[in-house]
Amino acid sequence: MSRRLMPQMPVPRSSAPRIVAAALAGLLAGATFSAPAAAAEHYMALGLPFFEPYRVGIATLDINAGKVSGTLAPPAGDPRAPVPVSGTLTDGVLKLTVGSGNEAYDLAFTEDERGLHQIWDETINLGGVDPVNLFRPAGDFSAPALALQHLDESWCGQIYGGLSVVLRASALHATPVAPAALGDLNVPVSSMTHGTGTMKLKDLWSRLRLAAKGDDDDLTVDVVVPVGAEAELAKTLRGDAAVAAVALPNGCSETALAVVPRTRLADGAAVSDAKLKTYLEGALNRLYSGLAADGAGIGGRKFKLTGVSVTKGANGMPVFNATVTADTEASRVEKGGWDQFNLSILPLVTATDAGDTMSLIPTVTDLKTAKKSGPQLPADAAFKVVDDSAYAAAIAHRLVSWLAAAEGSRCAFLTRSAFDEPDGAYSCTNQVLDDVPHPDDN
Repeated sequence: MSRRLMPQMPVPRSSAPRIVAAALAGLLAGATFSAPAAAAEHYMALGLPFFEPYRVGIATLDINAGKVSGTLAPPAGDPRAPVPVSGTLTDGVLKLTVGSGNEAYDLAFTEDERGLHQIWDETINLGGVDPVNLFRPAGDFSAPALALQHLDESWCGQIYGGLSVVLRASALHATPVAPAALGDLNVPVSSMTHGTGTMKLKDLWSRLRLAAKGDDDDLTVDVVVPVGAEAELAKTLRGDAAVAAVALPNGCSETALAVVPRTRLADGAAVSDAKLKTYLEGALNRLYSGLAADGAGIGGRKFKLTGVSVTKGANGMPVFNATVTADTEASRVEKGGWDQFNLSILPLVTATDAGDTMSLIPTVTDLKTAKKSGPQLPADAAFKVVDDSAYAAAIAHRLVSWLAAAEGSRCAFLTRSAFDEPDGAYSCTNQVLDDVPHPDDN
């Protein structure tokens, strides 16, 4: 059993017109990718409880001339040994034996394809028993996806900038000082007098030990992690004896992302500054000129991009920057005004990217607006600061949904700032890390 120290944030559901209000999604890790061995394929496996408390196991299967061999493993860094997998593929039926000896279990699957996923579903459906499913995207999972998992089916989406660390109750009972690997982790805390902030886990260790006293339930603590460092840190922490599991948090943060082909932005494993600048500058010119996502060339609306540059972010990744002045109908699908704002866009490989995609995460700051009195751009002095996060949320939503529509891909958008998604706007759907695509997906 495990219990969580931090309270959970409720997730609002959308309505029509859709109110996009929640908290974010996905989990991000660095922008490098390691391809699997050529003959083997990765699958995420649901319903195989070999590596609790994780919901999924990582199945690596080699199917050759009807014979199947491979393993079922926990997320990367977990010290538990993989479980052997063997079987056959005959006449479209995949028969697998998971485990060995008295701990061997026989299963049969049939293949399906939903959306961009290859699926193996159990051939039988036993009422009251969770089915076993194997699935993989066409481009394979990214390295972060194989390392980052979540524990709870009812989480709120793709998370980045944090991890949940499950501490063993036995370690808390027996260890008076935080282990070195855990001590410097930053834990979000709140105070009646000082508001919110962070403290080192080593400074909270005694309080956590007290919370676990007389209780055999493991304790879950959310920690703050630099964006892009989640996967590597998760793998490292899983090797500590005091840690039962490391996963993405159920708590939510605010952001949006659009998925694009990695060849648009990268040369091999590394993001190219030149490609990033060329791609985004071109996309923003089309978007803010009022061009439809499936159009070519430049539209007829007035707009201005200034200060276009690529700089290094805190995690060492390049970040695209620009100051945008645009018609509100192009920037957030609302008539009658102008927006001016600073835009930063971070490219990353997230836990939900396949091996051939990357995600773009925009940040909108210093938003100002002006009323529209004609077709020409107003002077900078006409713009007034707007203290309304819903406007910035609408701009981010418009950008990621337009990019996803232009690429025929997907976007994820979750935010604490509720706003009515305009009629005719491109929509974002949220795809979680390890959910099997629904049978109605196409």
